[in-house]
Amino acid sequence: MTQEEPKMQPWQVFHAARKAIGANTVARIFNRSIRSAHDWAQDPVHTEVRCKSPLELLHTLFERLDEMGRGHVAEAAIAYLRTALSGCDERPDAIKQLLPTMEAEQIEDFHAAAAFHRAINDGADPDLVETLMKAANAANERTYSKYLNNLR
Repeated sequence: MTQEEPKMQPWQVFHAARKAIGANTVARIFNRSIRSAHDWAQDPVHTEVRCKSPLELLHTLFERLDEMGRGHVAEAAIAYLRTALSGCDERPDAIKQLLPTMEAEQIEDFHAAAAFHRAINDGADPDLVETLMKAANAANERTYSKYLNNLR
């Protein structure tokens, strides 16, 4: 069994941001008080002050969207957030690693196609629909690649 790399917690993101750019800048970005910037950066295990950070609130929003069958909106938001990173190798339309089984590839095809069709049915922004179309096409291409690899 391989160990998963520990995931950074929201408070750790704000702790690092506060150290890198300062609590005042973090507070200004979110139009909040410096106290909020400090609160968001506190390890909840070691503090009685607990308020949800903007990152935690986004997480809740994305969960609710997904529960309502609108995960594609959350995916588009994450893709938008990814554009803030210079030199980020992963693009929404980047070729991903092949999944371990053909069944997993085919399930991914269905999810990608469903997100694309939901966006169309929702009358989503054409740029989002295009991004989801490319993702669905990429999923199909990965499945075809998996198929060819299995023939060898």
